[in-house]
Amino acid sequence: MDKKGLLAFGLLPFCLNAGTPQSYEYKTTSRTIADALWFNASHEISASIFYQQAFGDDLTFLDATFLAYYATDRFYGFRAAAGLILAAPILQFSNGTGETYEDVKQIFLFNTIYADYLHEKLGIHAIAGRYKSNEEWNTYYSQGFALTYNGLPYTSLHATASYGSAFILNEYVTPFRTDLSSFGTYYLRGTFALPFHIEIQPYVYVTGFFSAYGMRGQIGYHVAKNIKMETKLHIAGYAKYYANTFPVNVNHKFELAALAGLSNQNMSGIAWLEQELQWYDILEAKIGLIGVTQSGAELIDYYGHKTPFEYNVGMFWGGAVTTYGSVGFNWNHIFEIEAGVRGSFLPTGNIVSFEIKGETDFPIWRQRNRYGAVKTYMKGKVGVSIVGVYNNSPAINFYGGNNYTLVRGFFRISI
Repeated sequence: MDKKGLLAFGLLPFCLNAGTPQSYEYKTTSRTIADALWFNASHEISASIFYQQAFGDDLTFLDATFLAYYATDRFYGFRAAAGLILAAPILQFSNGTGETYEDVKQIFLFNTIYADYLHEKLGIHAIAGRYKSNEEWNTYYSQGFALTYNGLPYTSLHATASYGSAFILNEYVTPFRTDLSSFGTYYLRGTFALPFHIEIQPYVYVTGFFSAYGMRGQIGYHVAKNIKMETKLHIAGYAKYYANTFPVNVNHKFELAALAGLSNQNMSGIAWLEQELQWYDILEAKIGLIGVTQSGAELIDYYGHKTPFEYNVGMFWGGAVTTYGSVGFNWNHIFEIEAGVRGSFLPTGNIVSFEIKGETDFPIWRQRNRYGAVKTYMKGKVGVSIVGVYNNSPAINFYGGNNYTLVRGFFRISI
């Protein structure tokens, strides 16, 4: 299940996935500076233990992570936030991969520091700094700015300029990388609501290695009172201008993917069909089919993507045909289970992967205030997951090896 429902373009939703605090408080607009900076401000400090047991081509490690986050409330349309991550390895075993802890986690990172402005009457929303992005091919943490205009009926216009992207989860903390472009990456889209619950979204995505031109369309309809269906079709063109040489300090896996794409620099295309079922906000299920032409679109997902999978190696390589299914269960943001399986079939081999994840929140310290309301001062979160990737093709993974099974678990305490 993707995170579109949890990562709305606001302040608190710029939390990380499983890797940082998550808050679902409903925020209001403060009338005084004291309210905005203190009484209505949001903060969270947490410490967690994470363990990954790898069977195969990946790293086994145990670490501790400290997270701190502070966000003002909105005041005259403005709000700001700052957050940091400090990771400390305790144990690590390479399992013959040659990777070290520093290859998967940045020890210290300011992942969040931004200013945000919203003018609801004019329909303007702007953000600048380091924040969690949620656009089609830019869904990781972005370093740059974004502007959204919703002032026209049934229309939303958006521009993202990213000058670095960081992938941050319990298991990954990457620095803000500029591998795709030293001058930045730019994403422009319009979203138009049509009659009969039809929505279309044309877009342009420009980087230093390629340009992508796409159109997403979806139609929503009810098949029963509480069951909603969405059919989505996504068509994109991918024009390469890959370089034969690369600047120093380019991620070596990025370089390998780019070099693989040099063998065929013709225009490429992606066709993507997905059927989604939603029951209330509790259950979500998807099935999908993705096809890529022979020249491939190897780098299009490097800054993030809207697939149900964190591990999508090979999905956008030349000649790949991918089928997938996923299901997610969410009980009031307290208990979540997500699972998915996919097969990617390439001319040079096949890839099968699955992901299963479960998380739950629970209170540790609660207390009634003088008005009798119960407030939680300390909470815990525990999660487990299993990931399997089995790849006999030459396609490579930006964030892991080719063949492995991973068993993970974490425990977090937050105040």
